[in-house]
Amino acid sequence: MEKYYAKLLLFGEYTIIKGSHALAMQLKQFSGHWEFAADDEPIRYNLEEFVQYLIRLNGRGELLTDMDLRRFERDVNKGLFFESDIPVGYGAGSSGALCAAVYSRYAINPVLKPDEAHYVRLKQQLAQLEGYFHGASSGADPLICYLGHALLLLPDGQARLAYPQKKNKEEPGIFFLLDTGISRKTSPLVERFLQKCENGVFAGALKSELVPATEQAIQDYLSGQRESLFSAVRRISFFQYRHFQEMIPVPFRAAWEEGLSSQSFYLKLCGAGGGGFLLGYCRELREAEECIKEGRVIPLERI
Repeated sequence: MEKYYAKLLLFGEYTIIKGSHALAMQLKQFSGHWEFAADDEPIRYNLEEFVQYLIRLNGRGELLTDMDLRRFERDVNKGLFFESDIPVGYGAGSSGALCAAVYSRYAINPVLKPDEAHYVRLKQQLAQLEGYFHGASSGADPLICYLGHALLLLPDGQARLAYPQKKNKEEPGIFFLLDTGISRKTSPLVERFLQKCENGVFAGALKSELVPATEQAIQDYLSGQRESLFSAVRRISFFQYRHFQEMIPVPFRAAWEEGLSSQSFYLKLCGAGGGGFLLGYCRELREAEECIKEGRVIPLERI
């Protein structure tokens, strides 16, 4: 049984829109897989409308992916469904994992996972599939879920496989997720960000402060420089606390500020913000847990 894992945007939220790289990877705490429902078992999410959407695109000659839609339709009629524990509305790739699973199972002559030269085309194909759920998609989420590998996302839309150096167990530094328990939609938050960029002062600070900090964080993480990474994450956390208040859920602002003042842990947006997960980085998880009174802390020991 093949699993399709959630995705984590580690660094580059928003800044990739303005010229930085972004780094994303699998989030193995959550996943989805195909199952067939028993005859008397209700299906929690019926894929019939999704199948018909793809059939209509194909009928108009607009479907970018050559797919075995007849087989897909037959399987759905037999009770096929995508069993997933990936939280919806968290930016963790719930629809991305489903689209990756559909592409993997039903695409005819799919782009092979190691074939970096065709990732742009692959991302476009996956974006069209995910467009059913969001109206518009960059294709990045299903691409990460399909490849199952860390990816360096470029601002021009291209992507490359990334190979982070493994963390030495003796080194300090552990990432964690902070579950806000709040579902949100990405598009209004992105619109708000683009409005903020029309302000020259904000746009200048973004370019001179947040983009360099993001690039440094990506470089430090990929090269295994975990001690240096603390400085870069602190700069990101401080900038976001100062400029992205409306994207930080109110119950979590005190913990965010406590992390900055104590320097024992740092919080940053995990994706668009507004809810979902926040991403934390600390030396000792226990210290962070003692300071965080709201939400659920989920250690990411393998990241």
